[in-house]
Amino acid sequence: MGDLGGIQWFDSRNIPQIKEIYDVNNKVIQKTRVEIYCAGISFHDVMLATGRIPSGPEQLITDCTLGCEYVGRRADTGERVMGIDMGRTFATSLNANIHSMTTVPEHWSMTEAATILSTYCTLYYALIKRANLKQGESILIHSAAGGVGQSCINMCQHYGSDIYVTVGTDDKKQFLMKEYNIPENRIFNSRDILFKNQIKEATKGRGVDIVLNSLAGEKLDASYECVANSGRFVEIGRYDMLQNKKLGMFDFVRNILFIGIVIDIVIMDDMDFFAEFYDWVHKNSKNGCVKPITYTTFNASEYDKAFRYMTTGKHMGKVIIKMRDEENTRKPLKMIKSAPNITTTVKTFFDPNKVYIITGGLGGFGMELMPWMLYYGARKFVVTSRSGVKTDYQKWVYNRAKSFYEDFKYFKCDYVVSTANGFTIEGTQQLIKEAQELGPIGGVFHLAFELNDCLIEKLTFDKFCSSIDTKHKIFTNLDQLTRKLDYINGNGGQSNYSFGNSMCERICEQRRRDGLHGLAIQYGPIGDVGVFAETDQLLSMTSIRKQRINSCCDVLDKLLQSTKPVVTSHIKVDQVKEGGSRKKRMVAELWRALGIDPETTPNHLTLGEIGLESMFAVELQQELEREWNMKVSINQVKSITVGMLKDYEAGNVGELKKHVEDIKRARTYLLKQKFIIPNEVHVRLNNVTQGRPVYFLPTVILNFSLFEELALKLNRPAIGLHWTRDVSKLTSLKDMSNYYVKLLKELEPNGKYDVVGYFDATITCSKLLLKGMAGKAVVIDVISDHRFCEDELTDEFMVEFMLTILSGEIPDSFKERVVREIKKEKTMKAKIRLICNEVTDFAGKGLVAPDMEEIFNIMIARIRMLSEYRLNKKKKFANKLKLAIGKKWAKKSGKLILI
Repeated sequence: MGDLGGIQWFDSRNIPQIKEIYDVNNKVIQKTRVEIYCAGISFHDVMLATGRIPSGPEQLITDCTLGCEYVGRRADTGERVMGIDMGRTFATSLNANIHSMTTVPEHWSMTEAATILSTYCTLYYALIKRANLKQGESILIHSAAGGVGQSCINMCQHYGSDIYVTVGTDDKKQFLMKEYNIPENRIFNSRDILFKNQIKEATKGRGVDIVLNSLAGEKLDASYECVANSGRFVEIGRYDMLQNKKLGMFDFVRNILFIGIVIDIVIMDDMDFFAEFYDWVHKNSKNGCVKPITYTTFNASEYDKAFRYMTTGKHMGKVIIKMRDEENTRKPLKMIKSAPNITTTVKTFFDPNKVYIITGGLGGFGMELMPWMLYYGARKFVVTSRSGVKTDYQKWVYNRAKSFYEDFKYFKCDYVVSTANGFTIEGTQQLIKEAQELGPIGGVFHLAFELNDCLIEKLTFDKFCSSIDTKHKIFTNLDQLTRKLDYINGNGGQSNYSFGNSMCERICEQRRRDGLHGLAIQYGPIGDVGVFAETDQLLSMTSIRKQRINSCCDVLDKLLQSTKPVVTSHIKVDQVKEGGSRKKRMVAELWRALGIDPETTPNHLTLGEIGLESMFAVELQQELEREWNMKVSINQVKSITVGMLKDYEAGNVGELKKHVEDIKRARTYLLKQKFIIPNEVHVRLNNVTQGRPVYFLPTVILNFSLFEELALKLNRPAIGLHWTRDVSKLTSLKDMSNYYVKLLKELEPNGKYDVVGYFDATITCSKLLLKGMAGKAVVIDVISDHRFCEDELTDEFMVEFMLTILSGEIPDSFKERVVREIKKEKTMKAKIRLICNEVTDFAGKGLVAPDMEEIFNIMIARIRMLSEYRLNKKKKFANKLKLAIGKKWAKKSGKLILI
């Protein structure tokens, strides 16, 4: 999970202004300064910020890939403009590509304009250019209350499309019905996969011409099956594509076109695209095809709240970060108001016109430092080495760099390898002269040192001095000859090295006192490159561990801005072992992302109920699998309660492990069920053909998975009597009992049946006993443990009873949450539909349930029939059903077995 708390504003005034800027296709980009008023957050930004997807190729040309759209005023003309860029648009100002911007239509405010950019850009390319949307075609729009969803509705209503949509909450459903007049029977739930069957039913089995998909996992699979023959599946989400999700090829037999949309690639490869897109926007900005959508604004200082709001899944339309308030006039302005003061952090950038000297630059650290500096603006280098480029690795690195710079002009740079002797003033002067031939010197990075590693008592005087001189003499000479540089840095580090480094540190301190830049960085051992890369010899005697080179460069970005002359960067042993603190940080970030105080939030609430979205659930899912080998789905992560997570944060994992095990058992049981209403009146439950049959009366869930194991162990035929749709037409328990008595007579006219009854079928067993028709009757009582003695059954009780019948292993937190949710529904039909959705989500892919809703309705009817039967008895039996039935017959006949 990316840390949203780590997003910060940074000071961009030192961003290098490179004269000729090239795109990835080596075409010159013309730029102009834009003062930004507002910028929209896209879901792609949120996915990047939370670590759900990596940055794309745009990270080659920008260090900040967040933000792709902006609205503001050109600094040179003052006119209102809107545009799309490759990052850095969450800013007060931007050097923007002239060809990727256009003027804001006069009838739109800047904030309104910010709602249409990335949304309609995606849709124009996806539906108009690639999917070739035609008048009157049918389309399924997922997450239709979001920015892309609302924009797509506008566009498709203009095209007279037959629109079907999905949303995640009832509030969003009501919004679409009110704002866009979408009929209720065209709005489905995006939180489960039931929409697949509902779309098929609504389209009479045909499916839709186009699916605009942003869902992932099994919901993508379900969406794929909604496409009609010769239809188009348009994928605008990236998660499954980046996960290399596999699609079944069979559906291509139906002539389906799969269209993957990655708008970044379009922007980089086809600069003519913007002219087409903006022309289309202006032509359609007044006819209803392209119009602003609903939005929520946050001030620049509230950027973290804006991102977190996006992660809750509660937003509708576009989320906008506002840098300035728009003026009353929409005409060009000569004087543009300044942006408000914003607290920023610092970033290091290098001047492309200046030269940077790297002593020891052909060492492991140096060959990693130069590309890092290049990325942050440096374009001219002088690298020192006594012997020049000599090893195969050095040749490979420099040849690769040369080839890369030739392919991408944006990174074109000049570098010189100098063999000047830095131990002498004359050699240092030669080095400075070589650098000045390329341009003014911007800084020195002193990495040179000589490897003489051994215990102090074995270290000769010459070796001791050699190591010191490499550090001290070279650095002293450089200090004397470069007193007006942006950066002068030495890296610190064993007796001889430490002494040499200490002398370098004293020089840095003096430079600071003289008002000059000087910084000594005490790095610990580096693990990827350099002298410690292949050895752990000395680490066992220290309290530190190796630091990765990318980590070294990351901290260098901040350390270069330090005002201290000596700083340190290393990893302590206890930090490596600190797994518990990492877990606490992860959970703390989760609480912060949800915006709740765990101490005041009820323990019984689930993470899903308090707003945990899938992108944050992934981190907890990975944590549970990595640390405890608990493999759970995203929906199961959402079923974890606040209390369980608080215990987990405190180190008590017992309740959470039990919860996960309960989930596994319940899922295994549910996946064995087949929620199908049978057509046959009976079914054989084993292959035994000889002997007296045992008849199993229908179970509550209309299948015999409960008795599978028992039936296979019997040495007699086992026959199940089905509950068919004909039985569902009966209105009383008496009629139901008569039906099965009659059926048994037809199957075995001689009588003396051995029967097994379960739930309401126990009444049929007692009737067979009364009539003397039963050989033996086994009654399995599931009522005795439940409150079945009330005169009026509540909806909540029936729901809880149904869930218990489905699987006694279903976690209590799941049942309690469903009971809380159904209280919000007004009708039993809505309650049952909610249960179907919840059970389907809980069981996951593989559940066979075409008739689940009908079966649940039958279950409710049977519960009510049993209750009415009890109330209509002259002497009502209590909730101890087996006591009521068995008191008489167990004594008289010995034919009744109670379980």
